Amino acid sequence: MYKRLFLGMLFMVGLLCASASALDPLGPPTAGLEQGQWSAGLEYSHSEMDLTHSGSYSWFVDIGPGFSDTVPFKYEVKNNKMNKAYMNVGYGITENWDAFLRLGGANVSATRTPMDTEGGDMTDSWLKQTDFDSDTGLAVGFGTRATVWKPSPKVSVGVLAQASWASVAYSVNYEGFDIDRGEDWGVQTEGDMDFWEIQVAAGANCQLADSFSVYGGPFYHWFDGEYDYKGVDGWWGDGNPMALTGSYDVEDDGCLGGFLGAQINMTENAAFNAEFQWAEGALAFGTGLVWRF
Repeated sequence: MYKRLFLGMLFMVGLLCASASALDPLGPPTAGLEQGQWSAGLEYSHSEMDLTHSGSYSWFVDIGPGFSDTVPFKYEVKNNKMNKAYMNVGYGITENWDAFLRLGGANVSATRTPMDTEGGDMTDSWLKQTDFDSDTGLAVGFGTRATVWKPSPKVSVGVLAQASWASVAYSVNYEGFDIDRGEDWGVQTEGDMDFWEIQVAAGANCQLADSFSVYGGPFYHWFDGEYDYKGVDGWWGDGNPMALTGSYDVEDDGCLGGFLGAQINMTENAAFNAEFQWAEGALAFGTGLVWRF
């Protein structure tokens, strides 16, 4: 029975996959602590995804009387790579319900090519390839999970909800070519990106051996971020000073995806898990180590 239940959950996962963004590790979707029990752990996730950037930038060139403009834009940056590492503390609220807090760091990198751009004057001949690389910034999160049904001693079904916030600093070099004036330009910028994520998952946890279990199911993911930057060193043509400021939203309107993982109980109170999360345009790998006491 429990094998059919687990296969049914995986079939639903396949039907629900859609586009996604940065992804936190999920872990088993059922409660893993007894009432009053504590846990401490380490978690890591690596994800790659496509994101939409939309906003505007303003520039000024100090030539003679000077000239300036404010330009709206919208484009998609493909293969955003994000790494997150957390320390995790959990507590068993009841026999079938626990909660956890996360504290750690995150970094982001991406490459935007001219073909990623759309709208405004963001054309293939306007913007050269741009590399985004952040420092490692603060990341915090919290969540809760509950067991809602146990059809057999080896099978449990539960729900999980979690949220996180992270802030990273970027230093980006922009280079392009102005078609109207026939001038190359370049600006070194600095800025900060803040982003928020929410994930809600449901799934089954199936014990296949005394120390080995598998878990999986569908999830919903929401992502929203803001990026503000300014130029710290810019030039136009033959070295004429140039200033640049910009602000945009980094977002995903929400999506459905799926996850599949396995957990090994190394001792009575220590467990290791590894999982994959996937959706159209996104793939993530996560792992965790937890001690219960």
